[in-house]
Amino acid sequence: MLKRWNANGFTLIEMLIAISLLGIMVVLLFASLRIAAESWNSGEAKISEVNKKAVVYQFFKRHLSNVKPLPEIQDNPTLQSQEQDTQEPPKLAFQGLPQSIRFVSALSAASARKGLQIFQVELDPRQPSILKVRLSPYRQTENNSADQDPVVLLERIKNFKISYLGSAIDTNDGTGSWLDNWQDAAQLPKLVKIGITLEDGSFWPDMIFPLKISGQTSADALAGEQNLPSIDNN
Repeated sequence: MLKRWNANGFTLIEMLIAISLLGIMVVLLFASLRIAAESWNSGEAKISEVNKKAVVYQFFKRHLSNVKPLPEIQDNPTLQSQEQDTQEPPKLAFQGLPQSIRFVSALSAASARKGLQIFQVELDPRQPSILKVRLSPYRQTENNSADQDPVVLLERIKNFKISYLGSAIDTNDGTGSWLDNWQDAAQLPKLVKIGITLEDGSFWPDMIFPLKISGQTSADALAGEQNLPSIDNN
């Protein structure tokens, strides 16, 4: 009489099936982790992009909104004295070009640099895809004579353009038009428009900033600013 052999372990086929199922589960698990990591990185990139745009927008909004219609300080005292004697209003320190802008504004009270500063914002001549800003004191003193090294404001720029809008009565049709260059040395533009396109093609709407001034500074007021011994942060 034959006796039946009762095996207490797994057969080879059962082991192969179990290993195959385990492998499928591991593959699915790692695929899910990869998708989750890509989604996380994509979300982080979008947040970084939004923060980067917000920083640039806030920079221009804060400082262009507080532009001071102050005259350009001449290095030559004789030339400066001659300009004051003429009937023409002094030339403003403001300079508007298609890819650069220079203006006088004040930093926050918490900043280490005190007093009014000249902001020079322009594309790097050696790397046109980088936008930099340089600060220099509006009035040179012993405490603030050093210019600040250029600081990178934005990178990977494809196109960068600045436009300027004056008063509507300055144009023939009375509607006003955007200009690539601001050539009026006696007054500031009403609006400044900044258009930026990044290399990644992400959407960036045009930024338009009004220059909050109560009126254009007269020639006498500008001359008075030149005769002041110092200018505080107010």
